[in-house]
Amino acid sequence: MTNSDRSPLRRAAALLRRCSRNKRLNSNPVGGEPYRDIQLKVIRMKLEGKTAVITGAGRGIGRATAHALAREGCNIVLAAPEVDQIEAVAAEIRAIGPQALAVPTDIGLKSQVIALADASFARFGAVDILVNNAGVAIHNAIPNIKEEDWDWMMTINLKGTFLCTQAFFTHMCERRTGHIVNIVSRAGKQASAKFGAYAASKFGMLGFTQTTDAEGIEFGVKATALCPGAVDTQQRSENHVDDRSTLLQPEDIADYVAFIVTRPARVYIAEATPVSQFMKPLPGTGYLKPGI
Repeated sequence: MTNSDRSPLRRAAALLRRCSRNKRLNSNPVGGEPYRDIQLKVIRMKLEGKTAVITGAGRGIGRATAHALAREGCNIVLAAPEVDQIEAVAAEIRAIGPQALAVPTDIGLKSQVIALADASFARFGAVDILVNNAGVAIHNAIPNIKEEDWDWMMTINLKGTFLCTQAFFTHMCERRTGHIVNIVSRAGKQASAKFGAYAASKFGMLGFTQTTDAEGIEFGVKATALCPGAVDTQQRSENHVDDRSTLLQPEDIADYVAFIVTRPARVYIAEATPVSQFMKPLPGTGYLKPGI
């Protein structure tokens, strides 16, 4: 069986043809799936034949993003240092339908990022989407920030984004197509106490995203900064005490990524800042008369 025979789109199209021949469009003709559900699967395969590289892909937002893009028919390259995690996610992606490749990667090391790019090109030939999601955080007041913590956040959050972008950017420009989505943070737009090192790395990441887009525009390559507020991830739980029911879920951010990369070429989304309901600012009422 060829890879194309295993394509989710081709399988769904074949089911549609069988449904049409049997003229049982409102029943459950094949495998218990209603015709309308099969039809939706065909319509929603917006990334069929494309390939995405996702860093920090073993858990949280990275894993959820891999699932979201795979449901659109996208092949996925999973990058993270934790081999067991990305291998497990790769198996989940294959169960959805697309192909998946797990590449153990420390994005702070240029040699490993080059190896990631080489493995991606060797397996899939081209890369259409890069999601720079990997990130780390340790929060302390300025007098208490350890130099090694500062260096670690700058290495993963900022340098890692630079190295991964550099590894795929020229390839995208040569093909005159591609989309880079950087998972920044609301802290990359608005800093707060004890966020010195983390915010500095994320502000830099936002600026680098804007530069990437400015350099890519003439080649048809887009770069988007996604700056979410509090998300229910392992990293969040290691740094904050929260009512988890009030937080965004990784799947919320993944849905944003899928929406961004499936827009037509004419549509450009420079930046998006999803936040949870509890983080919304209350409307100002100071200018209203008493009793209004």
